[in-house]
Amino acid sequence: MAALVTLKQLLQKNVKCRNLLENDAGGGSVSGSIAKFQPYATDPNLSGALASVLWELDLLCKHYQPAISTIASSISTMNTSHNQVYLSSTSPQQVFRDLSLEQESFNPKPDLRKANNKRKRGSGPSTLATIEENLNSTGSLDEDELRKKLSNHFNLLRDFKENEKLRNELDRTTSALQLYEEYKKQKKKTARRGIKIGEKGV
Repeated sequence: MAALVTLKQLLQKNVKCRNLLENDAGGGSVSGSIAKFQPYATDPNLSGALASVLWELDLLCKHYQPAISTIASSISTMNTSHNQVYLSSTSPQQVFRDLSLEQESFNPKPDLRKANNKRKRGSGPSTLATIEENLNSTGSLDEDELRKKLSNHFNLLRDFKENEKLRNELDRTTSALQLYEEYKKQKKKTARRGIKIGEKGV
């Protein structure tokens, strides 16, 4: 979010940089004498920085967090109205503090199917939660205990992945056996028909 606010301020103060919003491959008509962006050029003046395009803004317009999608949309249209989430007078540091994870008020709705799977897999508290709880209660962490908890956590994750692979293999084997059983039934039916046709011919 702070990077978007910085970008917005940069685009509002420097008119030349606004050609980054154009979606031409060369960055628009004001890109200068160099028509293609060359990030590995040794001379910054010859890199053609104004020939690049801010394609990431299109993806950020579809971000799951409303504040980020709103400011990305306002940057892509360069709307100067006052109904934006953060005005240009807000500093990037202030935005970073406002939207830091400690003070995060936005909680996206979790996928219920994934949540149910997680509940089935482990009913106890998460490793991160227990580590944070220990840190808050004692103010310090025991490294051996931390290693042990993280080791248990990653072993559990590895077991989940192995179980998932085994379940997939079991499903494939079961479907192959079912197909084989159907094949055997079909073969028996065709053999019986062949015998009946032979008896009628005699």
